[in-house]
Amino acid sequence: MRKLLFFPFLLLALTATACSGDPIEPEGSATEQPETPGNDNDEDETPNNDGRYLVLYCSRTSNTEGIAQRIGTALGCDFIEVEPETPYDTDYNAMLERSQQEQAAIEAGNFPPVKTSVESFEEYDIIFIGYPIWYSHMATPMQTFLHEHAAKLAGKRIALFATSGSSGISTSVSDARKHCPDATYTESLLLTSGTLSQAESRVAEWLSEIGVTTKN
Repeated sequence: MRKLLFFPFLLLALTATACSGDPIEPEGSATEQPETPGNDNDEDETPNNDGRYLVLYCSRTSNTEGIAQRIGTALGCDFIEVEPETPYDTDYNAMLERSQQEQAAIEAGNFPPVKTSVESFEEYDIIFIGYPIWYSHMATPMQTFLHEHAAKLAGKRIALFATSGSSGISTSVSDARKHCPDATYTESLLLTSGTLSQAESRVAEWLSEIGVTTKN
């Protein structure tokens, strides 16, 4: 498994109401009953097990990154971190304020810049996309990435996975469909603080459910 690093000068240039409910939790920091994977998603045909895979993720803490690494290890595939152009403040309250501003900006059609870019997805059959859930929505850097790469991801199969403290996954799935409408979506995976300890088995079960054969 290789972790690929992408820089803007080497590659081509690389959403939605801000909710007043759940704040941004450290990815999976609060107890919640897990949602059934695949709620509000298309049940597409079983993918080709001989295909190549790519894992894309953004992570404010280490939880989403840990799930991305588990998937990458299980499949023996590449994974890429989607990073904001300006790193987030470590101060929690400042992070809350910025995230709300970015969510509002996305609603107005202004996407916060990211420094991660992928030139082409042609060699991959399934793109795994992981993110923390902020104010019930997909983390804003991943929203930007999907928006900017929508044309390149058209027709590709996308498998969403997310970590959350107390929000469900359905709104973030809607975000993905809004920004990248021409992709097809498998069942999704949500891990909360109550299920992170089961990550290994949950990831393995999920991969089996969507028809992906692991290397292990």
